[in-house]
This record gives sequence, C-alpha cells and structure tokens, in this order.
Amino acid sequence: MNDLAQNTRPIRYKLLYPETQQILHDVIMSEAKNLTEKFYSYFLKNEEAAAFLSHDDVRKHLAPSMEKWLHSLFDPRNPEINHEQQRKIGKIHAQLGIPIHLVLRGAILLKNELGHNLVSIMHDPIPLGDALLFACNKIDKAMALMSAAYVTNTKRNVRTVEAYRVMSLGQDITVERESQLIALMEWSQNFLFTLIAHDKSFCPLSNSAFGLWLRHRAIMLFENTPELDGLIQKSSEFDQVLLPEAKRINAITQQAYTLKFQAAVQELKYLLTTLFQRVQGLERGIDPLTSLLNRRFLPTILSREVSAASHDQSALSIVMLDIDHFKNINDTYGHPGGDRVLKQVAERIQNTVRPSDFLFRYGGEEFLIILTEIDGLAALKIAERLRETIENVPFIMPDETQLTVTASLGVANYDGHPDPDVLISNADRALYKAKQNGRNQVAKN
Repeated sequence: MNDLAQNTRPIRYKLLYPETQQILHDVIMSEAKNLTEKFYSYFLKNEEAAAFLSHDDVRKHLAPSMEKWLHSLFDPRNPEINHEQQRKIGKIHAQLGIPIHLVLRGAILLKNELGHNLVSIMHDPIPLGDALLFACNKIDKAMALMSAAYVTNTKRNVRTVEAYRVMSLGQDITVERESQLIALMEWSQNFLFTLIAHDKSFCPLSNSAFGLWLRHRAIMLFENTPELDGLIQKSSEFDQVLLPEAKRINAITQQAYTLKFQAAVQELKYLLTTLFQRVQGLERGIDPLTSLLNRRFLPTILSREVSAASHDQSALSIVMLDIDHFKNINDTYGHPGGDRVLKQVAERIQNTVRPSDFLFRYGGEEFLIILTEIDGLAALKIAERLRETIENVPFIMPDETQLTVTASLGVANYDGHPDPDVLISNADRALYKAKQNGRNQVAKN
C-alpha cells in the first residue's frame, strides 16, 4: 500500500456494544434507497455537481452502485472495509473528473442523513453515540482510501497528458503552426470564393480542418492559455455571427462584409501565432514577446532570494508595474500595437535595473522586478525613475505615430516574513494603492 493511503488511514473506532453493527446494517437495508435519492436530489441542485450527474444513464448506474456500496460498508459479516473497492471508486472519480471536494461533501451529507435516521430509532444516548461514532468512522475511512486513490490517479493522468503534450510539441512545433495557418487560410479562401459566387453553402469554421484541430488537438496541447480561449471564442463568433451575415449580404454590402471577414481572419492568425510562441517560451521559461522571464521560475528564484536575505540579513525589494489603461491601447491600435508597447516597456525596465536583478512578465500588462540587496528608499527611487522613463519618452506605434504611455508601480520590501508570497501580496497591494490614487505614480506598501 502506498504511503498516502497509510497516512490518511483513520483510527479504527472500537464498538462499545456488539449489537451496534447489526442496528446499522438494519438501518442501511431499510434506508439505503432513501439515502441515495436524497444524495442525488441534493447534488442535482448543485450547479457544479449536476454537470456530472445530469445524464439519465449515469444516474441509472450510479444510484444502484451507491446502494450496493452502503450495504457492503455496513455489512456485519465483513467488519473490515474492502480497501480495493474504495480505491476503485476513487479511481473512477478521478477518471470522470469529479472534484474530490464534491465527493467529500457527499460523505458529509450521508453522515448527516444517517445520523438523523439513528436518532429517530435510538433513544438511549450511549448506544446512539456508539452507533454514530462507528458509522462516521466507517465512512471517513472509506473516504480516506478513495481520496488516496483519487490523488494518485489524478497525478498519473496529469503526467500522462503532460507527456503527450511535450511529445506532440517536441515533434516539430513549427510544422504544426504552419500546418494550421495553412488550414485556416484554405478555409477562409474557400469561404470568400463561395461568397463571391453568391453561393449560400458556406462551410462553418467549426467543421473545417482547422476547427477540428482546435476542438481536439489544441485543447490537449494548449490547455489553460488565454490565446486558446480567444481562438475558441473567435471561432464561435465566425459561425454564430459572420456566417449568418454572409447569407444575408447583397452586392452593396459585400465589400464591407469582406473587409470585416478578413480582419477577423487576421485576428485568428495573430492568436494562433501567439499561442505557439507562448508555448515555446513557456517550455524555456522565457516570455516570447518581451524576452523576460515568465512566471515559471518565479517561485524558485524568489524563494532563494528570500532565504538569502534572511540568512545574510540583506535587503530585498519587489516592484510590481502595471501599464495604465492598456485595454484602451489594444482597442485603439489592436494587438500588434499592444505588443509594441509591452516590448518597449520591457526594454525600458531592462535599461533601468541592474544585471543582478530579476525581471518577469508577470501576466498581461503586469511586470514584476526583484531588486536584490536594495532597501526601501533605493527601490522607491528606481521605481520612480522607471515611471518617468515610461511617461516622458514617447512610444513608437506600428503606424509610426507616437504615443504617451504611463504606468503605476507598487513597491514592497522584505520584512523578515519567510513566505515569498507575502512579499508579492504586499507589492500587489501597493500597486492597487497607486492605481486607486489616480495611476501614473509609485506607491509603497
């Protein structure tokens, strides 16, 4: 048995009254169906749980299985819990993706309902307490075994998915990217040819080779990336908005529609290219746009610097920087314009700090700077110099126009707290203060 299962094994409760087991068994035999119905009735009202239980076929299989599990758990002929059965159930929960907190909440519900049943038939408090403790111990022990198997199998599934992702991307990420760009362009050209021919038999993007790749392989390869979410959203807009519009256009509106369509395709191309660039950068720990570190190595680096500052009694500061009104820049100049600003801000940060400092693109338009052996006053001066550099030197946009950009900055100093996340939280609070006070300023926690 693995260590996790051993470490989560509850202490076995020793019965005071031998007849308690039989009483519990009798209650379960008469109430198992009712307990099961209450269990599923409760969870079908829960939005998160209902996603796993709403299908009739699932309920038809799960309800009998739960009744069988209750009978087995409290069978006086088999006082020991069937460990293998509990592990199998935990493995099934992991395979179905049912969150473990829902399983544990279900155990609480069962204990409550079973407790009400026992209270209604047992009036002597000592035997009642004996039965309640025994029942809770049984269910808790089963949950511990399930949870151990759940965690083990979830980790295994995550490792398998990650191994597949690395293997797939490692084959040739450049070829994969170019293949999908070609697939997207082929679909868009066919769509425009259909439009010009005044044919109404448009192929939805979701049914194209690119759409199929997006729904299946991309979900596996690029899970939890904002670009993937953007691609999925934009693809849905094609089929739900642009495709119905295409069926209604005439000779007068065709040119305007074509420009709108081409702009939307360019946005998809941009998101697709950025998606591949992000994954390549994540594998190396580098943000592909700014060439700064991404958050992959932040916990390791900051933990080491906090330990060093504590050991050497040296100073350590963090600066959090957020570009003011960045959404307006994206809305006005598009993503290429926003990217141009992000790159130039990164360059100015690099030119302001020392080679011994650590620079991160923290996320979106936020940057994080670890200033090694820099105290509070010096950190404030560096942050103010950086703010002035951003505000006073115009940014050059893709159309060669100049743009004034400002930033808000929050500064926090290491105060001896051993948790690196506290230092980040303090800097984040300082940044929030700077933005609340009007932006384009430096604030200290």
